[in-house]
Amino acid sequence: MIKKADIILAATLIIIGFAMSYFLSSGTSPGQELLVSCGGERFGTYSLLEEREIVVERNNHINKITIKNGIVSMSFSDCRGQDCVKQAAISKTGESIVCLPNQVVLEIAGGSTEYDSIAR
Repeated sequence: MIKKADIILAATLIIIGFAMSYFLSSGTSPGQELLVSCGGERFGTYSLLEEREIVVERNNHINKITIKNGIVSMSFSDCRGQDCVKQAAISKTGESIVCLPNQVVLEIAGGSTEYDSIAR
């Protein structure tokens, strides 16, 4: 049998969880540059202020990265799952897009953040 105290406790925990989630997600700031790594090595660093398309070719694999209006997205990949292409665009410090099959990592840097990383 569910008691009134159990309902109050559950509601309180849910409210605290939502409050913590909001607080942690609002701790990032807009980034200033894009760090691109390929196979664990730095491929390049690009400003988010310049609109451009970057092509990463490695081991007969191709990834295309688009920077537009300070927002970064993986616009094309020849990997099988296409998870990196389907992922939402990034623009805040600490956010990243990873193409695991092609070993390409995009990470936003610059600006300031209180946290090393935020998992979603």
